[in-house]
Amino acid sequence: MTMKTGKEILKHLFIGSVMLFMAVGMTSCLEEYLDKAPDAGLDEKEVFSKYANFKSYFYAVYDGANFNIKAHYPLWFAGNNQKFTMEALTDICDMTRIQRCQPGKMGDGSQVTWAVGYNSDAASKTAKVPYSWKVIRVCNMAIEKIDMLQDATEREKEDLLAQAYFVRAYAHFELFRLYGSLPYIDKVLGSDDEWDLPRLSDYDYCQRVAADFKTAAEHFDKAGLMRRDPASGSGHLAAPDQDKPNGVTALAMRGRALLYAASPLSNAQQDKTLWEEAAVANWEAYQAAYEYGYRLLSKAEYTKNFYGTKYTNEQLWGYSTGSTTNYNNERVQAFVPYCFSNNGFSSGQCPTQNFVDKFETAGGYPLNTPEERAVAEAAGEYNEQNPFVNRDPRFDFVVIYNQKPLRGYGNASLYVNEDGSLPSGSLLKKKDNSTDGVSETYYYEQKRTGNLSNKGEQNVILTDPIIRLAEVLLNYAEAANEAWGPTGAAPGADMTALDALNAVRARVDMPPVHAEYTGSTEALRPRIKNERAVELCFEGYHYYCDIRRWKDAPDLGRTRLMGMRVTKLAAGASEAYPTGFRYERFELPSNRQIAWKNDGMYYIQFQTSDLLKMKNYIPNEAW
Repeated sequence: MTMKTGKEILKHLFIGSVMLFMAVGMTSCLEEYLDKAPDAGLDEKEVFSKYANFKSYFYAVYDGANFNIKAHYPLWFAGNNQKFTMEALTDICDMTRIQRCQPGKMGDGSQVTWAVGYNSDAASKTAKVPYSWKVIRVCNMAIEKIDMLQDATEREKEDLLAQAYFVRAYAHFELFRLYGSLPYIDKVLGSDDEWDLPRLSDYDYCQRVAADFKTAAEHFDKAGLMRRDPASGSGHLAAPDQDKPNGVTALAMRGRALLYAASPLSNAQQDKTLWEEAAVANWEAYQAAYEYGYRLLSKAEYTKNFYGTKYTNEQLWGYSTGSTTNYNNERVQAFVPYCFSNNGFSSGQCPTQNFVDKFETAGGYPLNTPEERAVAEAAGEYNEQNPFVNRDPRFDFVVIYNQKPLRGYGNASLYVNEDGSLPSGSLLKKKDNSTDGVSETYYYEQKRTGNLSNKGEQNVILTDPIIRLAEVLLNYAEAANEAWGPTGAAPGADMTALDALNAVRARVDMPPVHAEYTGSTEALRPRIKNERAVELCFEGYHYYCDIRRWKDAPDLGRTRLMGMRVTKLAAGASEAYPTGFRYERFELPSNRQIAWKNDGMYYIQFQTSDLLKMKNYIPNEAW
């Protein structure tokens, strides 16, 4: 990322905003007072000496009316008024509505800059850049003023301090994932301070993030809050502040940050010591999670990580809608398509065939290439004309495909008749007078919302698993494989890279990775990448960020995106077409493809009005 951040943009982003917005329940008088203090010069003692005031001031980072870190939560971001997700900017899915998403996917960075970083319309509040700077300032103020707090218990003080370090690290790291390294703001900047702060190297930036997460974990530990609820029994998963991070969360996020620091985009020299550091950190996070009772959910409970349950014991930190969410709610219009809502604003993620091929057969045979599919077919594991049987169980959790039983819809009608007409009840019927609005790939995604629709479950509890135990295992598997190979392990660890990878697979009844992929770091690496894509798909920015930190995005951006056309045969089933349908791979239309213009596309850019305020600015070449 070729960018230098100067005095003017930092002043604009930090000073130009008031940081104090109160939690629900405070009196209007106190709200009015704290909305002005202390940045407006009011008495700091009144704000920071009383626990109720201090907490209300700080908790704006979660629930502030005009800024908060929810802008980085995938479920919250999906409420942007363009109705697209970050995954839709990659090769794994298409959105039914083109709008700003598709131009951005094909290289128009200005579309992504506005929609991702600055859009703060009343409905979506997804302005990631200014909201993050505001959050960081509140955190720095809380850390600086913690000793003024008079009426709090030591546990309450440690908890507030831990959260301040955690949220500061989280906001910085989320900016890094999208924009690359920036200055790291670790103090309250005043009018007399030096604002022309240097942009750090990726390594130094991630180290600062990791250090803050570690400090947060230490303070959570002192507060007795390595987890907020009992590991079992009464109160399990039901703490009043269950939505707040804890010590295990901090260790896990530290491991994630160090994994990014070790990855090719940030670690150009491929220094193995960085992979070792990441492996150790993720193993420590896994050990802590296990010690405090976190566990992978069984296959039968897998979908509870995403809907139907407020929180689960696999989620180390999650954001829940709490009460049920309606199929027509603005938060889910990027997930629930028009054919399930009859709302013209709805879009919906449509997996590409490129992504569907990432789901192995139930016997563990990869299907990504024609050669791999031929091997699986020879083994009796795959038939292109009956492609949806005998697959990784997660396929059924994630993808809506032709003839899949679907609550309220019978068997999903995702096909055309031989004469090109659509059947009654087709899920491919476009809304009136529209050129888009339905799947172009013949698939829809349902991992995030399950049966939420106007004919299925009209109201469902939804949850964002911001970080969960499966990711920690995958982070460890990747780092340990790069550091020591498939059978290597972090010092003192009783799990190898391969063990961790297979543990994630085993909980959904997938077999261990086939032996031919376990002989070297290079052999196992593609299977780890594939496992991450399948396990973590659509629940966050994982795939968008992964293909960039691995530096795989250029090649993927030059592939052709495919769908699977399904035609119902008038003659019915035959030996060649055992289901009575013909399945044909096809390229998506040209206006649904992806492009990689140049390597500047690794990062999103600040909007032009801010760029012009930057001192000594060097443009990002992509935009």
